[in-house]
Amino acid sequence: MRKNKEKHVKPAMTIQFRMTAMSLVVMLILLLVNMYIYTNISNVISDVNKVYEKNFTLNMMQDNLKNIQSSMTEYLQTKSTDGAENYYRYVQEYQNNLSELNTGIVNDNRQLTEKNIYNISAEYLKLTDKCLEYKRGRDVERYSVTYDETQKLYGYLADCIESLNNDLFRINSSNYQEILALLKYTQNLSMGLLLIATIAMTAIIAYVTRRMTKPLTRLAMAAGDVAAGKFDTPPIEVAAEDEIGVVTNAFNTMLSSIREYIDRIKENMEHERALKEKELLMETHLKEAQLNYLQSQISPHFLFNTLNAGAQLAMLESADRTYEYIQNVADFYRYKVDTSKMVTLEEELSIVDNYMYIINVRFSGDINYHKEVDESLTSVLVPSMILQPIVENAVRYGVRDIDWEKHIDISVYLDDDNICISVRDNGIGIDKETIDKIFSDSEEETSKPDTESTGVGLKNVISRMRIFFETQDVMIITSEGKNMGTEVALLIPYVQ
Repeated sequence: MRKNKEKHVKPAMTIQFRMTAMSLVVMLILLLVNMYIYTNISNVISDVNKVYEKNFTLNMMQDNLKNIQSSMTEYLQTKSTDGAENYYRYVQEYQNNLSELNTGIVNDNRQLTEKNIYNISAEYLKLTDKCLEYKRGRDVERYSVTYDETQKLYGYLADCIESLNNDLFRINSSNYQEILALLKYTQNLSMGLLLIATIAMTAIIAYVTRRMTKPLTRLAMAAGDVAAGKFDTPPIEVAAEDEIGVVTNAFNTMLSSIREYIDRIKENMEHERALKEKELLMETHLKEAQLNYLQSQISPHFLFNTLNAGAQLAMLESADRTYEYIQNVADFYRYKVDTSKMVTLEEELSIVDNYMYIINVRFSGDINYHKEVDESLTSVLVPSMILQPIVENAVRYGVRDIDWEKHIDISVYLDDDNICISVRDNGIGIDKETIDKIFSDSEEETSKPDTESTGVGLKNVISRMRIFFETQDVMIITSEGKNMGTEVALLIPYVQ
């Protein structure tokens, strides 16, 4: 009991703990480096945004000042409501721009200019308001004098703003160059930090990995010796009390047990030989059965290879339509060979596309083929070759010999608890007697040889669906009368 307890002692430091610790260290290094880079880049971006902020404000002031003067002039000339509305809107925007100028303590000529612009602008806006007021009061003499004064202040303000804007632009251009140099320095520093972090992380990973793989290498070499039949291999020294150490102890125990079992194996050799002979005999019979199966497939595979060769020849000769036709025929027969396999509804719809392509080549594209499918339902599993025989019947017995425009429509939708697959044609229709015969228990139809048929009739489809889905209601056939078309609907139980 004591030995068993010692064997099942939980490792003191597991590989999971080492890997977790290593991952945390690596992520911490990456986090710190990225935080540092992010902080520096954020500071540089903030500095860049501040460089031309005041220039942007002054440009807006120039535009708004010009718009104030022009909208006031328009109002004085036409006394239009639009001119007055534009005037007050531009005044509001201009006042918002003025709020960003320096109006406090003046330390240099640039700040003095900003303060002067602010004060003169206030006087200018007062004069423009009076000018509009005199115009409304029809005091022609006074608003003419006032208008001349606003023109003078407007010119002076425009010159002051432009001069200040140019001075700021020269100063900011110098600052911008300094910021670019700082950005380049930050970029180089970031790359250096990333390089150092990469080297550090690589060293950590290499060290931890070597600590884990070295015992595994010794264990693998010993296992190779045992696999080669060297059962005198000495026990492996346990390097660490982790999962690898547990596996090493287990390997040593296994090696000891193998030596004990060798004698028993020798005693049972004759019995094993007899069992082996029986197994070989069974394999022989199995290979014979497989050979018979492969021989039965020679004709279909010969057909596939022949069609593929024809397709390759058509492609080499640049006969694109011939290549596409042969490829569709090959895909159709490759899919059709094994009707016992299970496929998705999407694959069934795809093989119908192949079939309709082939048929439309034969009928010169006279059959209008349309699909309306709920894509969320196409992953359901169904027996293969349940849809194509229905479409083939619609072509052969429905629309092939009609004189009017031929249509075959397929729709897939959810109807209560069933997935409904509807195949509708606008052909000659089908009488009730034929419908009853299809659903009868007689196998007469499926036993009839037909050189044009696919060999899989409606009865076969019904039988396989009833077996697979374990329900009787798997197909509905409806026809409103002669020359009114036919609809065949397959019902598949819907399981969410």
